[in-house]
Amino acid sequence: MSKVVLNPIDEKRLSLLVKDLPQSLLLTGDKGIGLATIAHSIADKNLAGFLQPQNSKEQIDNESGTISVEMIRGLYTQTRAKHTGRQVIIIDNADRMSAGAQAAFLKLLEEPNDSIHFILTSHTPQKLVLTIISRIQEFTLHPITHEQTTAFLDSLKVDDKTKRAQLQFIADGFPAELSRLITNDSYFKQRAKIMGDARTFLQSNAYEKVLIAQEYQGERPQALQLVDSCMQILRRSISAKPQQAAIAQLTLLLTIRDNINSQHNIRLQLARFVL
Repeated sequence: MSKVVLNPIDEKRLSLLVKDLPQSLLLTGDKGIGLATIAHSIADKNLAGFLQPQNSKEQIDNESGTISVEMIRGLYTQTRAKHTGRQVIIIDNADRMSAGAQAAFLKLLEEPNDSIHFILTSHTPQKLVLTIISRIQEFTLHPITHEQTTAFLDSLKVDDKTKRAQLQFIADGFPAELSRLITNDSYFKQRAKIMGDARTFLQSNAYEKVLIAQEYQGERPQALQLVDSCMQILRRSISAKPQQAAIAQLTLLLTIRDNINSQHNIRLQLARFVL
């Protein structure tokens, strides 16, 4: 397996799993861990296919795109052929498979080819149908440690103390997100603002919370990013010092996120947290 940054909790278990790779493996974990990178490192030279969600213009769109039934059916010929060695097909953000695509993929699982292995990645595996979940082996990856984050920033030669502090506040534990922040300055500025707004949304008075909610109520992706950032801050706080109030906030935000993602009214959902 190619070198990736893994939490020590995961490293040995994943190495053992790769030696006896199951026919179908589901990698799960928080956004920014680098599920696709880890999947590629497992596949290595045996990679035979990589599917990602696409929008109506057939452009890669991991946020709102779809993995269509046609994309999955395109694997039928490939998976029915005989191969002399292992072939690995990655389905990234597999929860973006349409209902038809999930049904088509289930058919592939029910007619296994010993040389074909699937690696699925998903940050929200609960969106996959239970009949798929029951046929694949799930592996949940943990964020890397703070010490690993520090070493990772050293390896990328991030020497500015202020920038390092900002990066660790935004994405401590998430190497893929750190890489993107370092290489894309406009994205870094956007994420820094959202994290700042999230901290305000969690800690300020009701009036300031309303102002933040008004700013994010017009765009669903931005509202989801705000909620995700709030949950990230709360998880970090709970990990350091569990508090019932923070746990209750996190539980409420999980519900709000699910509702926003399910096309509920954004303004009303954010207002639930304010009230």
